[in-house]
Amino acid sequence: MNRIIPVSALAAIFAVAILQAEETLPLKSVNKANEIIDAALEAHGGADNLTKLNSLVQESHFITYATGQSRRPGPPWDRNQADNFNAIDFEKGIFVSRNSGSGGGYDFDGGNIINGEDSWQLDYRAGTAAPIAEPDLNTTSGPFIRVTPALLMKQLQARRQVSHWLGEVEFQGRPHDVVTLVMEVGPGLSLYFDQETHMLTRMERVLPPFGQVEYRFEDYTNIDGIAFNRNFRLLINGDENLEVANKTIRVNAPVAEYAHLPTGLQKVPAIVPDDFNLQEIDEGVFLVGGTGAYGLFVEMNDHIVAIGGTQGVAARIAEVRKHLGDKPVRYGVLTHHHNDHVPGAADYAAEGAAILTFKENEAVVRKAAGKAEAKLEFIDNRMSLSDGKRTVELYDIGPTPHAEHLLVAYLPKEKILFEADHFPQPRTGPLPPAVPATMAFAAALARLNLDVDRIVGAHSPRIGNLAELQALIDSAAVTTAGAP
Repeated sequence: MNRIIPVSALAAIFAVAILQAEETLPLKSVNKANEIIDAALEAHGGADNLTKLNSLVQESHFITYATGQSRRPGPPWDRNQADNFNAIDFEKGIFVSRNSGSGGGYDFDGGNIINGEDSWQLDYRAGTAAPIAEPDLNTTSGPFIRVTPALLMKQLQARRQVSHWLGEVEFQGRPHDVVTLVMEVGPGLSLYFDQETHMLTRMERVLPPFGQVEYRFEDYTNIDGIAFNRNFRLLINGDENLEVANKTIRVNAPVAEYAHLPTGLQKVPAIVPDDFNLQEIDEGVFLVGGTGAYGLFVEMNDHIVAIGGTQGVAARIAEVRKHLGDKPVRYGVLTHHHNDHVPGAADYAAEGAAILTFKENEAVVRKAAGKAEAKLEFIDNRMSLSDGKRTVELYDIGPTPHAEHLLVAYLPKEKILFEADHFPQPRTGPLPPAVPATMAFAAALARLNLDVDRIVGAHSPRIGNLAELQALIDSAAVTTAGAP
C-alpha cells in the first residue's frame, strides 16, 4: 500500500536536512570563505571596480636571489637584476611580457605575445620571433597574475565557488584567515587575509620538486580606486628568492598596441610542445627526455652509464630499457648542484647506482637522493669509465660564471659531448648569441683539446657541433670589438 506524506511533513524533513547540511565541515568552510572573500573584495577596491578592471600595464624591477641556482651550493645566494614588463587585456585575450637582465652567466632579453593565432615567443638578443603553436593565455599570464593582488582578487571573484576556508593563523603578529584559490591552471593557492584590514598579505603554493613557494605583498597604494602593492617578495622554503619593486601601474590602459610583432625580428619555425622522446644518436648512445629536460644514456658491456639529473630520470631509464633490456644503471652522473639538476639523484639511488658528483655538493645531493644510504662517488677534476670497448670521460670544466664545478661527459670514440646550461640550443631557429657561460664552455673545450663532432645538452633534443659553438664565440668577439 502506498503511503502519502503531507507536504508540510516533507517541508519539515527538508528543513532538518538543510540544518544538518549546514553543520557539515565542508559547507561551513565554503560559507566562511565567502564571508572572507566579500570583505577582501571590498578592501581591495570593491567588487564593481575589480569587475571593471579589464586591462593592466605594469613595469617592475626585479632583484633575484639565485636560491639553489648560485655558483656555489648553499647560501649566501648570488643576486641578479632584471627589468620586467607585463600587459594584459582580459576582454581581448591579450597578454604581452618582456624580461631582460643578467645572472648565472646569462644575459637575457625575451618575452611573449599571446594574442590568439597571432602569438609569438620573442628573443630580442637572438633577433627572433617564433610563432606559438598552442597559445594559452591562462598558462602564460599565470606568473604575472600570481604576483598581482588585484588580479588575484579578480580570480577569486570569478572562482569563489571552489574556494574554502582553511583556518585562522598568525602571520607577522596579526591574525589572518586562509582561503584557497584554484585558478584555471596551476597548483592550488592559499591566500592569507588580515582579519582587521582584509588585505591580502601572503600567499603560498607547493611547487614540486622545489617545495613551498611563498608570496608576500607589501606597501599597498590606491590607483583608480583599486589597491595595488608597490612591493612584492617571493621566498622558497623560507629563503629569499625575489624582490620586486613595481615602478609604473596603469589601470585599463590600452594593450593592443603592445601586441604587434616588433619590426626587425627574424621569423623562425613555430614552437611546438616538447614531447617525451628518445633519439639513438649513436649505436647504444641515447638522448632521452622532453619538456626541456634531457639525459644521455650510454650502453656499456654489462651496465648503463646515465648522465644528467633533471627531473624525470626514472621515465628515461624505463624508456631506454625498452631498447637495452634490464641492464643495470651502474652510474648516475650529476652535472652540477643546481636544484633543477639534482632531482634525478633519487631515481639513481632507487636503482642502487653510484651517484657521481663533487664533494662540495654532497649535502645537496644527499638531500635530493632522499636516502642516507645513497652511494656517492666524488670526482676530483676528471674520471674515466670504461668497459674495455667504450669509454666515458668526465671533466670538471669549472669554475664558470654559472657553477663553481661543472661536469661534462665526453665519448672519445663517438666524439659526442654532453653539457648542461652552457650551450643553449633552442629546438628551432638560430642559436642565441654567446653569453658568458657559453664563452667559458668554449674556452674549456679548447683547453682540454677534445675532438668533438656532436654536442648535446640537458635542455634540448637538438644536436649541435663545434663549428656552431665557434661561430657564436667569433660573433661575440666581433660585437665586443665594435662596441663604443
